[in-house]
Amino acid sequence: MKGVDPGQTSMGRMVALTALWTVIALVYLFPYTWMVLTAFRQPVDTLAMRFVFRPTLDGFRTIFVDSNFQLYLQNSLLTAIPTTLVVLLLAAPAAYSLAHLNKRSRLFLGSVLVARMVPGIAILIPLYLAASRAGLLDRRLTLIVVYCAFNLPFAVWLLRGFFREIPNELREAAIVDGCSEFQVFWKIMVPLVGGGLVATSVFVFIGAWNEFLFALALTQSNAATAPLAVIGFRNEYGVQWGAIGAAAVMISTPVVAFAVVMQKYLVRGLTMGAVKG
Repeated sequence: MKGVDPGQTSMGRMVALTALWTVIALVYLFPYTWMVLTAFRQPVDTLAMRFVFRPTLDGFRTIFVDSNFQLYLQNSLLTAIPTTLVVLLLAAPAAYSLAHLNKRSRLFLGSVLVARMVPGIAILIPLYLAASRAGLLDRRLTLIVVYCAFNLPFAVWLLRGFFREIPNELREAAIVDGCSEFQVFWKIMVPLVGGGLVATSVFVFIGAWNEFLFALALTQSNAATAPLAVIGFRNEYGVQWGAIGAAAVMISTPVVAFAVVMQKYLVRGLTMGAVKG
C-alpha cells in the first residue's frame, strides 16, 4: 500500500486555504459590491436584485446636479482633514511623554481611555446647548473641536504603544549629545514612528469622516457633512436607491483611496505597535 504523497497533501491544503479565504473575501466585499451596483442600477433593478442590468448614471446626476452633494463632500473634507492634523499634533507629544518621560502615569492613561469610552449620545444635549448659546451651531469649527476631543484619547493611547517600541537608550544618548527634549522628539522619535503616525491618522480620518451623530445635531445646512446628505434621499416620495448608492460610493471612495495609498505604512505601523501595549 502506497503512502500519501506529501506534495499532494500540501497542494490540497493550499487549495483548501485559498478557497476558504476566497469565500471570506467575498463575504466581506459583498456589501461594498452591492453598494457599487446600486449606484449604477435603476431602482427597479435594485428592488428586483438583478445582477445583470443596463448601467445608468442617474444616481450620480441626482446627487451632483439636483442635490449639490459636492458641497457636503467639501464640508466633510474641511472637517476631517483639520481634525486629523490637530489630533496628531496634540497626541504625538502627549504619547511621547507618557511613553518615555512619565512612565508611571497609569492613572492619567486610564482616565484618557475612560474619556474615550463615554458614548457620544450621553453628552450630546450639553454640547448642543453650549454651542447654541455661544452661537456656534452649523459651523465646521464646532465639529472640528468636538471630533478632536473624541479622537484625541484614542490617538494618544495608540501612539503611546508605538513610542514604547523605541528603546529609551536612544533618547538618553541623544540627550547626552546635547539635544533638547524637543529635538529628541522631533528629529529622532517622530521619524521612527512614522508608520504609527500614518496608522493613527487613518483611524482618526475615518472616524471624523464617517461621524454622523454630532454632525446631525450640531449642523443644519452650511456645515452639514456628506453622511447627512444621504438622509435627504429618503423622503415622502420614496427611497432614491440610485442616489443613495451613488452617495455611498462617493463617501467611501476617499477613505478607501487613503487607506490603499497608506497601506504600506499602515501595516508597518500596526505591526510596530503590536508587541508592547
